[in-house]
Amino acid sequence: MLNFISPIVESHSYNNFSMKEKTPIGKINLRGNLENKDFASTVGKILGIILPKEPCSVSTKEKITCMWLGPNEWLLVSNDTITKNSNDYELEKVLFNEISKKNLGAVTNISDQYTIFNLTGSNIFEILSKGCPFDFNSDKFANNKVIQTILNHTDVTIHKKSESDIDLYVRRSFSKHLWDWLKDSSNFV
Repeated sequence: MLNFISPIVESHSYNNFSMKEKTPIGKINLRGNLENKDFASTVGKILGIILPKEPCSVSTKEKITCMWLGPNEWLLVSNDTITKNSNDYELEKVLFNEISKKNLGAVTNISDQYTIFNLTGSNIFEILSKGCPFDFNSDKFANNKVIQTILNHTDVTIHKKSESDIDLYVRRSFSKHLWDWLKDSSNFV
């Protein structure tokens, strides 16, 4: 059963910075070898998009966003919230039957493992820079890119949708800690 209970019970806005939790959202970890034509074509047919193969790249379709996490790993994220009290997703079933069962790769539902903070405003990267070693001014971190880094001693994945809109993925067990840190940090920008 999908865990709809979250330690985050508020939204926060301060000084042209806003944050809220996006929940519940379906998330699937997909692993496989793009050099394997069976894997690549099967996934492409199921998702209706080509898996991103460049580091930090993202592919988006109407209902799903696919983020490159490594040479053989992608994060598939639903673009819609889930309205049912179950983590039984049709996409996961189809991928599992066509990829995992046929030994083409691995499909894992990680919806309960991660939560998403949506951060908006003109000073997002100034706030994130207080606790992150990544250079957010890098030309390589353009819009619609994804990175994995450390933020305030916590592993995170950051999807930059635009200069003023990002989704920050954090393990649920660290979410309250990171939420409080972001909230405090935004008050001093």
